[in-house]
Amino acid sequence: MNSKSVKKGFTLIEILVAAAIIVTIVSMVYGSYFATSKSAQACKRRIATSQEGRELLGRMARQIRCSYAGSFKKSTPPAGKGSLKKDVTLENTISYFNGTSGEMGGEILYLVTTNSILEEKTPGLFEVTYKFDKLSGTLFLCQDRFIDAPESVIEKKKWQTLAENIESIELAFSDGRHWLPTWDFTEKKALPNAVKINVTSQDENQRQYRYGTTAYICCRKNQGKKITSETFISMKK
Repeated sequence: MNSKSVKKGFTLIEILVAAAIIVTIVSMVYGSYFATSKSAQACKRRIATSQEGRELLGRMARQIRCSYAGSFKKSTPPAGKGSLKKDVTLENTISYFNGTSGEMGGEILYLVTTNSILEEKTPGLFEVTYKFDKLSGTLFLCQDRFIDAPESVIEKKKWQTLAENIESIELAFSDGRHWLPTWDFTEKKALPNAVKINVTSQDENQRQYRYGTTAYICCRKNQGKKITSETFISMKK
């Protein structure tokens, strides 16, 4: 009896089909890994951006809450003939608080505060100025020791970068009844009751983030209702 030896193997078509299946499986696994990794990185960026926004609002709110204003000097103009009563006016040539949403590259907020960002746990009064450069999307801060004198020497301000990638900053100031776009201490003769801050920033993926807080000034005798900040953060894709 003659026996035939049969050789078993894979045909070219079978090998191609197997290779195609393997490539498909690897592509699916890699695609899933890539999507998961990208999502995780985006989530980390959102968390980091939100944290930066919270820290920025927290710093600004603490300084605003601790705003300081000195006492006014009484000035009595000379009474005219036949006058029985002298009018007493309040004068103060020192501006303790000025604010506005500002124009491109302008100073948006100036205040005297007991809270220091750059010199932690250091007692005293500080004059703080915030400047927003819309072209570069950068918020700058200048902080110096406050000198309670109307004719103090004005030195060149040393700006430090506080935040970047900012699209806009909007400020509003409460007089107890209305929210005003600007505040001038020399005109109002008082600090605002509260300051509302709205910040819009953007990350590298064109996602927009909005941060908002309302800081109530502690030393205002006629407000006395709230001394903490109310903060919100939202994201727009």
